[in-house]
Amino acid sequence: MTRCNSVPIRAVADNATSWNPARSHAAESFNYIDLSAIDQAHKEIRDANLISCGDAPSRARQLISVGDVLVSTVRPNLNGVALVPDRFDGATASTGFCVIRARREKLDNRYLFQWVKSPSFIKDMVKKATGASYPAVSDKIIFDSLLPLPPLAEQRRIADILDKADALRAQRRAALAELDTLTQSTFLDLFGDPASNLKGWPKVHLSAVCESHEDIKCGPFGTQLAKGEYQEAGVPLWGIRNVNALFALPTREFLESATAKRLAQYSIEPGDIVMTRKGTIGNCAVYPEDMPSGIMHSDLLRLRVSRNRIAPDFLAHQLHHSRDVARQIELISGGAIMPGINVTKLKNLEVLLPPLTLQRDFARRITAIESLKSRHRAALAELDTLFASLQHLAFRGEL
Repeated sequence: MTRCNSVPIRAVADNATSWNPARSHAAESFNYIDLSAIDQAHKEIRDANLISCGDAPSRARQLISVGDVLVSTVRPNLNGVALVPDRFDGATASTGFCVIRARREKLDNRYLFQWVKSPSFIKDMVKKATGASYPAVSDKIIFDSLLPLPPLAEQRRIADILDKADALRAQRRAALAELDTLTQSTFLDLFGDPASNLKGWPKVHLSAVCESHEDIKCGPFGTQLAKGEYQEAGVPLWGIRNVNALFALPTREFLESATAKRLAQYSIEPGDIVMTRKGTIGNCAVYPEDMPSGIMHSDLLRLRVSRNRIAPDFLAHQLHHSRDVARQIELISGGAIMPGINVTKLKNLEVLLPPLTLQRDFARRITAIESLKSRHRAALAELDTLFASLQHLAFRGEL
């Protein structure tokens, strides 16, 4: 493919037609797609709200058709875009979207959709957005933006290649989602639902599976660390963003060894369970066995359990996923500005304690599932890199 000319999107596309639901019979209903209906990660419309004309918001104005491309005009860095599928043909979209309707004799709508997902388009929109706290672009800015425009046959070829690469990424994401489901179903098969506890497992306080009262501890520091105590390398410092069912790596914050030694009582060791106690409270993860000792921020707390009484992976999964545990944590959390877990009361939180052999069986199964998930994540990362490369080549006229 040779390099092609760029044209304003408005030269090869139109906007949607509009209507005013308030002028229709109030009892009539229609499908309404607002900004929250877009899955920003998967670039698709999750669902629409069925609302009556009498209850229609003022933003419900744009009649959309299958094949239209929706581009959110707010926070363009999040790239809230979607291609309208058959099931939403004739729905009404919020005026928070720029609706782009390709003129099919000049522009392939799948090519257009791939373009509005590209880093080049996103970068251009972010640059042109106005508003510090609520950055946004206008429909005019989007329609005036330049689109690389090869011949129609070439557009379709590019769209086919990018669609296939995108489909492979979607398959990997779906496989990862299935493996996430497998983890929870494995727990329920072995232990049942902790809320009902139909298998009659004994329940114990959290403190009963720890060696001492110091094994349930929160990090009481944070912003009071001196600026010079943070390093680009050294002892890792962990916070909320690192904890959500699995321990997310890496951290961007490190401490010098002297500071880490001073804060050693707030260390995180391999096998410790780490829980978020501020922000999104109750997220848990086991600190990986192959990681060096780290230090926790004040928004985390550490559970150092006796492995002769309970398996860390079993307990962490129960704490993170159990509705019964979530209800108990809600009861022991408070704070007017930012809710936080009361660590003293947390020690009395009740958890299931089935036989250790069964817990360890669960841990072994989880290890196998996580190994498989790790391979899928690696493959997905490779596909993401490939897709980005294909995008770069396609819109430079080099694919």
